[in-house]
Parts: sequence; C-alpha cells; structure tokens
Amino acid sequence: MLGRLRMTVDECIVAYTSLSNKVFEKKSHRIKINGQLQGRFDAVALEQAVKQTLADSGHSKDALLKDSSDGACKVLVCATSKETGDTVCLTSYRPARGVVHLYDSTTIWQACRATSAATTFFDPIAIGPYQEEFVDGALGANNPVYTLWTQAQDVWGDDQLRGCLRCLVSIGTGVPALRPVRDDVLGIGATLTNLATETEKTAEQFRRDKSSLDDEGRYYRFNVSRGLEDVGLEESKKQREIAAATGRYVASQDVFKQMRNFPGPDPALHVNPAPLVH
Repeated sequence: MLGRLRMTVDECIVAYTSLSNKVFEKKSHRIKINGQLQGRFDAVALEQAVKQTLADSGHSKDALLKDSSDGACKVLVCATSKETGDTVCLTSYRPARGVVHLYDSTTIWQACRATSAATTFFDPIAIGPYQEEFVDGALGANNPVYTLWTQAQDVWGDDQLRGCLRCLVSIGTGVPALRPVRDDVLGIGATLTNLATETEKTAEQFRRDKSSLDDEGRYYRFNVSRGLEDVGLEESKKQREIAAATGRYVASQDVFKQMRNFPGPDPALHVNPAPLVH
C-alpha cells in the first residue's frame, strides 16, 4: 500500500482495518474430501478484499506488482516456495539475479495472497506461467531484514548502500509470549511457536552484525513489548487492545527518544537511493 499504491499512512490504516474485518469473518470448511487440511479462512474473501482496495485507490484489480515507472519506492514481499522451501522475493523492480517470469506476471493481489498464506490460515496460491505454489514467507523469513539487506545490496551495491543509507526501520508485530501452542496438528503448533520467537532473534542478530548502523543511529527496531502476546493474526476485533498497547509502547521514554532522534532527509547527499520497502 505504501510503496506500490502510494497510499498515505493514514489511508493504509483505514484500508487495512477494513480489509482485516472482511477477511477474518468468513471461514471455509477445514477438511477437503481427500482429507487434506484447508486454511481456516476463505482465500477468495482475501482476494476480493485486496482487489477492492486496489479499485478504491484508483488501480486495476489485476494491476501487476511490477512498477512500470520504476518508481522512487521499490517494494518486495517474501513468500515461501512450496516446492523447494526457499524464500522467494516478489518485487516491484526487476530482480538483479534469478529468473524474471514472476516479476513479469505477478499481480498485486497474487503477491498479497502469497505472503499472507500463513500456516493454517489460508491455502497456498499458484502464481506465474509455471503455476508455482507459494505459502507465507514467514516459514522462511518471518523477520525478513536480512533478505531486505541482500536485495538492497543487489540493487545499489554494497559501498553505495552503506555510504548513503539514511536509516533502516524494522517494525515487528509484537513480542510474543514464550509458551507452547496446544492446538498442534502434525507439528504445526511447534512450528508456529518457533516462528514467533525467531523474529526477535533475527532482529538481535542483525543489530549485532550491522552494529555500525546501530551505533550511528541508522538502524531502528520498533516492536510492541507488552500487550499483544494474546492477540492472534486473525483477531481483527481486538483493534482497541492493539491500539492501546501500541500507544503505550510509543509513549515510552525509550521509544520516544528513538523517534525524536529519527533522521530526516539529508540534502547534502549527492546520491539518494530510492527507499526499499518490505
């Protein structure tokens, strides 16, 4: 929404709230005739909601993720190949490496479906001329900061990236409670528990690996520390709890200081790489 559709932050919040209310109401049947477990929610409802968001923002419902203008903001989302288990980047810009058939054919709504096919929530989606199946990128990159860094290096080169980067902002979805998931289906519960804790481990490892960015005030990690532990991905009705916990977190002294020190644009830079958004 921010990068590809050029929506404002306020517009994104309104659109996402509306989308989540539609998506997580209609549940599909869990078991297929052949006994396979289906996603808990209707993937068609998600597709329709995304297409409506596209239409409301003045875009074709089947607009490509590919940005023909090669706009100032480059966008990527992560999905996981069902065939190989590898993390695949679906991008609005021509990839520097690998094949381009997904870049030339993936629509915005397909990219949203692929990166939203969370374990047990939505069914996988087939994309592209070869109908490759994809599931939620969280299975391979629940915190995609390293993937983002690698993509940025491919686009701008390591020296230019390190020299001209103003800031890298990583935003989490809330620090999870460390407890097992009881509703275990063929090991899915254990997988979800590992995914919940992996995000913070990755954030801490990146901070250590790129300590110079942190020391120079060019790396920012924001993640609500308390209050969202019991709010699941599908619990769109808990908007008041989410807003209250986030407001308390943002008002804390540590976060206030980080936001106060947040860098603005530097007109002295001769080279100003376009932002890369995940």
